[in-house]
Amino acid sequence: MSSKIDLTLSDDQTTVHMTLPGQGDEPTVEVPMSLDEVSSLITVLGRLRQTMMTDHEIPPIEGATFTPVTRTRWAVQPEARTDGSLLAFQHPAYGPVGLVLTPQDADRLGKALSLHEQLRLGQKASRGKLN
Repeated sequence: MSSKIDLTLSDDQTTVHMTLPGQGDEPTVEVPMSLDEVSSLITVLGRLRQTMMTDHEIPPIEGATFTPVTRTRWAVQPEARTDGSLLAFQHPAYGPVGLVLTPQDADRLGKALSLHEQLRLGQKASRGKLN
């Protein structure tokens, strides 16, 4: 048994048409979806995946393929349950995403960002200099 769900973005980019092929004598089903409905579907699928991953080890980040987000809004705030920090941002594909950092991870992130800033400033200062 195989099934292929087809998703097509409308020409005006305001709706997605989802086509679910019928099995056997069942008819094909077409579902138009708005931006809000697509966002809700992504959220539900994400929660389902999160639940399915409960008994699985989190895969390593090394070698993972991802698309960096370069246009977003973000915020950092304290996270009471872990005494850590919450980094939240608007992901253009997934909507709002939050990551809780333990105090140790927040310190590690702060040090890494500081190092990156020093490297960036060092590169800026050395531009135009002859080697």
